[in-house]
Amino acid sequence: MVVNKFFTIFALENIFSVLPMTKNGFWHRAYDLYYEGFRNMTLGKTLWAVILIKLFIIFAILKIFFFPNYIDEHASDDNKSDFVANELIERAPG
Repeated sequence: MVVNKFFTIFALENIFSVLPMTKNGFWHRAYDLYYEGFRNMTLGKTLWAVILIKLFIIFAILKIFFFPNYIDEHASDDNKSDFVANELIERAPG
């Protein structure tokens, strides 16, 4: 019983020690790590820009031109759920 209370108190102290954002707190140190890392980047900023541009191309432009809204084209507003259910049943293997 004493050991159980010790671990309960110890665990609560660890949880509460990281919640406040003091200079030595976990959240402040994590924020400083990323802030300083991104601020001091030179090549990394260019690489992040390339990554963001590629994500934009993948999710915005390709979706518009190559992935039309199939359900809106083939089903009315009232029976979209029935349309999806029938398609799943018809396309199920076996």
